[in-house]
This record gives sequence, structure tokens and C-alpha cells, in this order.
Amino acid sequence: MILNRAFSVAIVACASFFTLNAMAGDLRSEMETENARWLKAFNTPNPNAFPAMYTKDALLFPDDEPPVTGGPEAIKQFWVKTIKAGFKDHTFKIITTHRDGKIAYMVSSWTVDGVDDKGAKATYSGNTIRILERQSDGTWRTKVHMYASDR
Repeated sequence: MILNRAFSVAIVACASFFTLNAMAGDLRSEMETENARWLKAFNTPNPNAFPAMYTKDALLFPDDEPPVTGGPEAIKQFWVKTIKAGFKDHTFKIITTHRDGKIAYMVSSWTVDGVDDKGAKATYSGNTIRILERQSDGTWRTKVHMYASDR
């Protein structure tokens, strides 16, 4: 009887562990999909795709610039300006993800090619955190997007 109870507890513990790991794996996959959507909008470029990726009350915190408020359209205009300035070939590499209910975040490293102050080609890099909110239709939208360069 004690052996059966211990075995049952072990089965439940293992099932919980594997379920949590599967959920974490699913979240990472979902975040990879969100990154792919974002990168496609930036690298194609197709800035008109950005508003659908951000919540109505989204905030963007660019490195060394004031926060972008005003929601998806204001954020779209920021990315339009960035792309027009010559930035291209953006990448993301997820470092970690976490989910709590309908809120998730991902921390990623990034690179982007651009032009330095002297007009020479340069590659910039840094880290970003995006806080996303699960929508009623099951999609994710970014609520807060913050990035910083390595400098």
C-alpha cells in the first residue's frame, strides 16, 4: 500500500514536471513564431504589419530615446523611421521565456545592420524584453517592448 502510494505520488510528480516542460516548450515555440512575424515586418520591410502585433495601450522603450506612447500606430511610425534610417537584417535569439496566465515575456538578444555616425556599415547588438498579452482569439500581442544596445 505504501509502495503504491509512493509510486502514485511519483507518477503525479513526473506528469506535472513533463506537463510544465511541455507548456514551456509550447511557449517558446509561440514566442519564436511571434519573433518571426516581427522580423518579417522589419526585414521585408512591411511596417503596416506592426500595429497588429501590439496591444492598443502598447509602449515601446527604445534605447537612449523617450518612450513611444500612443499605441500601435505610434510604434509603427517609430519602426518606419528606423527602417528609413537604413537599419535592416534584424535578428532575435530567445534567451528565456515565462508565462503567467495571459501574460508572457521573452528576453532575447538581437542584432541589426545599420550605418554608424561616419556613414560606414555597422552591426549593432543588444538585448530586448517583450511583455505579451494573450488575446481572446488566442493570439499574442506585445504590450511592452524595451530594448538596449550592448555598446
